[in-house]
Amino acid sequence: MERLLTMRLITIKNIIIPTLLLGIFFIPFNSWSGIGFLGEYYRDSCFLFFSFAFVLVLFKRRINIPIKNLIFQFLILFILWSILATLFNAHNIADYYFKQTSGLSRFINQFGSLIIASIIIPLTFYNGFKWININKTFRLIRRVVLASLIIVLMYSIIEILIVKFDMVNLKKPILNLFDYFPFTEAKTDMRLRRISSVTFEPPALGTYLLSIAGWMFSYIFTEKKNFKYLPIVIVLFLGFMSGSRAAFFAIIIQFIIASIIFLKNKKLTRNIYRIIIGFSTASILTITYFSEPIYNYIKKEINSFKLDDSTHSLSNKSRFGIQQAMFYVFLENPISGTGYGLQAFESRKKYPTWAKKNNWEFRLKYLNQNDKRFPPGYNMYLRILSETGLVGFLFFGLMLLQIFLWCFNNLKSENSIIAFIILISMIGFSLNWLKMDSFRIYFFWLCLALIWVVEQRKISQNG
Repeated sequence: MERLLTMRLITIKNIIIPTLLLGIFFIPFNSWSGIGFLGEYYRDSCFLFFSFAFVLVLFKRRINIPIKNLIFQFLILFILWSILATLFNAHNIADYYFKQTSGLSRFINQFGSLIIASIIIPLTFYNGFKWININKTFRLIRRVVLASLIIVLMYSIIEILIVKFDMVNLKKPILNLFDYFPFTEAKTDMRLRRISSVTFEPPALGTYLLSIAGWMFSYIFTEKKNFKYLPIVIVLFLGFMSGSRAAFFAIIIQFIIASIIFLKNKKLTRNIYRIIIGFSTASILTITYFSEPIYNYIKKEINSFKLDDSTHSLSNKSRFGIQQAMFYVFLENPISGTGYGLQAFESRKKYPTWAKKNNWEFRLKYLNQNDKRFPPGYNMYLRILSETGLVGFLFFGLMLLQIFLWCFNNLKSENSIIAFIILISMIGFSLNWLKMDSFRIYFFWLCLALIWVVEQRKISQNG
């Protein structure tokens, strides 16, 4: 009987890991119509694989939890405070009603989503990957991410030819072949001429690229052939072509920090200096020859963040207006906020006039009672401040700080590659959360799970 039980556990483990790897592969593939009843996870094809992997973990009858890990403890404190902050606002929640949704219903949906993203998914990663060698885990994941990126690149090149160079004759015979690829619906944006590849919109492509940047940059450390530079080039190229301004800025910052770390590695110094000198020379020649168009492009990108920019004025008004409203909500509720997931009930009363004026997004989406979708917060930090107050923000901030400290403490250890990947990834996540307010960043939770795996291995070795 015991032997049969052991064999069953081994079989389950052998299924969990490929399932998780498939889920990681399909993270960017969300351009399909999705499954409606999954709520905000309806487009995320990877969620189907992670959910199945979680069910398999449950069959093990024992879920390992990194209860002694400080990062996990701060995460739990944040979640518990989110409940308490909501209870403190119970008298207001009973009166909340917006977009055909009550305050209680909104809290249940949002808190459920938080538990899925912050507990179920990372614990599934942790329980799946803790059974195999950490270096093997890292290489398996990176190989899968690279394979996924190659598909993203193939689609993007065809899309660029269509939307940037008007080669529309490529759409039917070639691009539409991607309709046969799982969780993908081939489409192009001929109006704004931006690319989104296999994701559902350009910012989603940008978020994916900054999420995998650390994984792709790590090839510099582990490979000897010139191939190791290609993944970096692909990430930078697609980040620029995506048209997602904030995401590309984050990727550039990631690249700069990664380059500084590369220069501290004596084995890489000579090649890195050659690349920097070559890149600098090429850049100077390019800037000199194309000075006027480059100046105009930079000026255009800077102006795109202004409220009077012809192309981005509406989205800028909406973004900055909603962020201002959330900040005012926080000022009125500085300690406990409005309760988790509930800031929109208060923010809608504080949207500034300058943001709503001649802005169809507020009229048809954000303030339209017939549209059940709640307005996005456009900033994770302001969302946490407005919904959980200073206390919730403190726990969340301490969790992020502890992750960064772990990375710095392990950059010169035997786990230096993983620490490098997580550090570069965390820089991207932290910057990206200045423009979005979603916890559905799967690579973030993967990073946390890998930290837990590494720390568990240390405990096992020392024990």
